[in-house]
Order: sequence, then C-alpha cells, then structure tokens
Amino acid sequence: MVNNPRFWVSSPDLNLLAATLPLYSRALFTAGAMGTACAVLSVIVVLRRWAFIGEGIAHAGFGGIGTGWLLSLAFPIFAHPGAVYAVAVLFCLGMSLCIGYVTREHGSAEAFGDDSAIGIFLVASLAWGFVALAIYNRHRPPADAEMWEKYLLGTISYVSTDTMLASVALSAAVVFAVASLFKEILYYAFDPLMAQVSGVRVAVLHYVLMLLMAMTIVVGMRIAGSLLVTALLVLPGATALMLSRRLQWVMTISVLIGLSGSLGGLVLNHSVWPFLPSGPAIVLVLFAEFVIAYVWTHFVRRLFSTPSV
Repeated sequence: MVNNPRFWVSSPDLNLLAATLPLYSRALFTAGAMGTACAVLSVIVVLRRWAFIGEGIAHAGFGGIGTGWLLSLAFPIFAHPGAVYAVAVLFCLGMSLCIGYVTREHGSAEAFGDDSAIGIFLVASLAWGFVALAIYNRHRPPADAEMWEKYLLGTISYVSTDTMLASVALSAAVVFAVASLFKEILYYAFDPLMAQVSGVRVAVLHYVLMLLMAMTIVVGMRIAGSLLVTALLVLPGATALMLSRRLQWVMTISVLIGLSGSLGGLVLNHSVWPFLPSGPAIVLVLFAEFVIAYVWTHFVRRLFSTPSV
C-alpha cells in the first residue's frame, strides 16, 4: 500500500530520526515540564476565570518581539534572535504586572471592567508589534516569515538545552510555590474577600500568580506558540474540573492531562504528521481529551447512573 507522505508517515527515515533524537529528547523534556507547570496553574486560572488574562499576557509577546526588532535597528546586539526573545520575555513580565495591577487595584472600580482593561492591553500589544514589524521591514530586509510563523505556532526546532533547563526549573518552581501556598491559594481561588479577611496576603499572592503565569507562558511559547500557549493554561484545568470536585484530585488529573496532551502532541508532530506545527498538535490533543471528558460526564455517566427517586 502506498501512503501519501503529505498526510501520513508510516516508515520515518531512520537517519533523520537518529539525527533529530537529541533535539526531540530536549523537546519532550521541555513539553513535559511545561505541561506540568501549565496544568498546575490551569486549575487556578479556570477557578479564578483568568483565561482572558492569559491571552493578554501571551499576545503581549507580539509587542515584545516588535520592540526587540526596533532595538536591533539602533543596537546591533539586539539583532540576535536570543536577544529579541529576551526582550519579549521582559515585555510579557511587565505586561503581566500591568494587567495584575489593573485587575487587582482598579479594574472592578472602573466603568469598563476587568475584561475590557485586559482587552485594551491585548490589542495595544498586537498593534505595537505589527507597527514595529513594519518599521523594521522598512529599514532592514523583511523579517523571516518562517521564523514569525514558528513564533506564532511553536516549533521543536528552537528548543535548546537552555530552554529545556529553564522549563524544568520553572516547572519545579511552579509546583513548589503552589504546594507551599496550597491553603492560601485554595482560599483565594474560591473566595478572595474571605481569604483577605482570614489574613491571607491576597495582593502578594495575586502578583506572584501573575508572574508565574507570565513566565510559564513565555517559556511555553517556544513549543506551543504565542497564539495557542494559553490553551495549556485552560484545557487541563477545565477538563479535570469536569471529572472531579476534590481539589487534590483535580490537580492530579490536570497534571496527567497536561502531560499526556503535551507529549502526545509532540509525538503526533514528530512521528505521525511532521508537517503539523507543534502548537496546534498539542492543542488538538488537549481538546480531544476535553471532548472525551465532556461526553463521559454529560452523556455516558448519566446514562449508566441510577436515577434518584
């Protein structure tokens, strides 16, 4: 049987597989670490309704990349892709603090509300990124379209040893922070006002979680892409909350879903359909898990449950 290589790879080139194994191993470690970190934070993001905040921070990367390219026009040191990425990291961290400040201190008091404030930061970052790109293209050869696409959709080809180590360290930091502050986070996630009355330093906890989200997003962008990295902060927690109501079990299920989705997406990208970008592959696996959980909880489990009298 002849398979169409555009849609199916039944017998991958062993030489290519051997050549890319170190890179693939780094990508697997990075995806596993990011899947764990995002899954732990995902439960908090879903409970606090912070999905749109994650979108705002992720799309701030457009502005960061544009700022890095503009800086490279005046300072040649910023022409290196690593320097541009470092500017994007700082830009995302700064944007997360701005969003955290608005949503914590003034969002509810303003006439436009939290979601509008986040939307303003989001579209401003996007606009600034595209304006900066246009200015850069006017003075230099046009930016590499392939690099821009990989930044948007993610790729395993940019996963260096430093990125892998950073993702593992960040995942360990997220797990340690959530485990150390588990009781305070539990109070804050369900009732911030009651947590503040009980003596929890809600403001500090709010900004710590914002920075953890931002760092997770900027590291995860290398594999999942800027457009889709927020899915890793939403789908594992949303899926787990459908399957259990005990927070300890929700965290465990969320981590298992995040790990299986991240690793399964990379396997799909690397061994089955290599033409797929890694970000969409990971997101589609996570979405498939969400659909299975939704069907199970809303149809299958109800079908076999005993009706109450």
